[in-house]
Parts: sequence; structure tokens; C-alpha cells
Amino acid sequence: MLGEEQVIMSPVGMMGSEGFAYMLEHVPGCYLLIGNGMEGHGGGTVHNPGHDFNDATLPVGASIWARLVERFLPL
Repeated sequence: MLGEEQVIMSPVGMMGSEGFAYMLEHVPGCYLLIGNGMEGHGGGTVHNPGHDFNDATLPVGASIWARLVERFLPL
């Protein structure tokens, strides 16, 4: 959907304190991040007082969720 050049696969797991990992012990799934960009509008990490969410990423996130529903939920 995004093109292979837009996807970065992390070679190792994230070292955060995310409770989602406990759910994945019981059901298949994955954790994905929609990048905000580090340069220009919204640059910087989320745990930064200067962080400004890049609203231009909203259509990408909504499209990903819509495609997941189309692919995995029965009609």
C-alpha cells in the first residue's frame, strides 16, 4: 500500500514499556508505528515538549486501518 521504500522493518524489538506485548502472547498481531518525520514539520520524538504531530500522516494511518479491515474481517 505504501510502497516498499516507505517501510522500515526493525531488526530487533522495541525496548519500551508497552503492555501490547502481553496481548501478543495470546493472539497473533503486530505493532506498527506511523512515522512523523524527524525533519521539517513535527520533527523530533514524541516524548519531547517541542513535538508537533504531523497531521499529514492521518490519511496514511486511516488507510492502513481500512485496508486491514478489508483484508482480515469477514464480510
